[in-house]
Amino acid sequence: MTLNVPPRESSLPSASHRLKSGALGWANVAGLGIAIAISGQFSGWNFGLAAGGWGGILTAAIIMAVFYLGYTQCVAELAAAMPSAGGFETYCRRAFGLSAGYVVGMSVLVALAIAIGVVANFTSAYGQSVLGVGAVQMKVGLFAVVLVLQLRGVREAVGATMTVGAIAVAVLALFCGSMAQFARAPNLVSNTGAGGLFPHGAFGILAAIPYALWMFLGVEQAALAAEEAFDPGRTMPKALTIGVLTLLVVGLGVLVLGPAGAGTDSISTAADPLYAALTSPLAFGRENWLTRVIGTGALIGLIATFFSIVYASSRQLFSLARDGYLPMQLAATNRRHAPRTALFVVIGVGIAASFFPPEQLMLPIVFLFNVTFLIALAAFVRLRRREPDLHRPYRAVGGCLTAGVTTALSLVVLIACFVQQATGLIYALVVYAVLIAQFVLFRRRTMLQPQEIRP
Repeated sequence: MTLNVPPRESSLPSASHRLKSGALGWANVAGLGIAIAISGQFSGWNFGLAAGGWGGILTAAIIMAVFYLGYTQCVAELAAAMPSAGGFETYCRRAFGLSAGYVVGMSVLVALAIAIGVVANFTSAYGQSVLGVGAVQMKVGLFAVVLVLQLRGVREAVGATMTVGAIAVAVLALFCGSMAQFARAPNLVSNTGAGGLFPHGAFGILAAIPYALWMFLGVEQAALAAEEAFDPGRTMPKALTIGVLTLLVVGLGVLVLGPAGAGTDSISTAADPLYAALTSPLAFGRENWLTRVIGTGALIGLIATFFSIVYASSRQLFSLARDGYLPMQLAATNRRHAPRTALFVVIGVGIAASFFPPEQLMLPIVFLFNVTFLIALAAFVRLRRREPDLHRPYRAVGGCLTAGVTTALSLVVLIACFVQQATGLIYALVVYAVLIAQFVLFRRRTMLQPQEIRP
């Protein structure tokens, strides 16, 4: 007699392929989520000023805040029910099978790994403006320090991230306070092109949406810490909600007071918009001790995001390898339970991505994340209907209705990405096709092959 048993991916990992459970409380997880996304408050959002005007980016930011509040409710339920370093890959695999898990997991992994390079570029831009440090030296120092700290283990890595993340939030508050004295309503209207707060109308709001999303993008990746969190049923919903609300409050302050104090034209294309706003002719007009303090704080905030993205991407790669999607060697951990091989790989990808201008990579990253948003939301609904008895320590507010509204908003984001950069996203779709073909032709068959047990 031949007996089929579960695929190899479901077998328990060995001690050398496990993370440290119960190591993180809600404050750790919230801090991690904020730190991952905080760079969006320092750089990137300002490109939305050129795309949609101040009114366009403000409206888009409010829409994206609604999206994220709904989405993180669904993620919190899934993370509490299935705490895993794989996060979205784990949820979607359970709902739709191996192929869906692969697509989602690889989307998150590629997006996060590329984002390492984007944030490295933003960080080096602030480093040059504030400290006069060369871009190459700044990047080398970043990659070296983050690798050493991450290899020391989760407590050390997240602890350092929380510290610099808290500093980043404080610096953003100081920036808002400093720019308030210069804020004038006429500064919100661009002096170039069509006037008004909505120079491009409704189309401008649509075009600004990807840049508004950048202000929150990545906070949901704190769900990858569920496997290492204490009591995920309480930790995850509290941490994710606090993370989104913190980013919303701080982001609105930056979005209003930065352009109102410096003018939209002076910061709409800057790689270091906060520093550009402080030193613009309408504000301080030159560098002084306050601009240096805030600029240094902005640099620290970007470093916090850099640390956090490396953490999240390494856990995603670790989980994909542990679950059988990628070679098991990539799931190796050191004696401190840090995924050492995964860390080296994602940092290598980040170094390569840092050679490209960040504005060329932002929209593909948003696109990749939105693919995961849509599949994860569909998984949320499917699991609610197919597995109503699944133990759910936390249930999302609004349930399937929240998931439906959030799905509609995610589709709007995808449309906005194509409107802004259709050619680049076609390349992303080609990459998807190659990845799916590789999985279907080579990896999926191996994962599904049953072991035979004979009496």
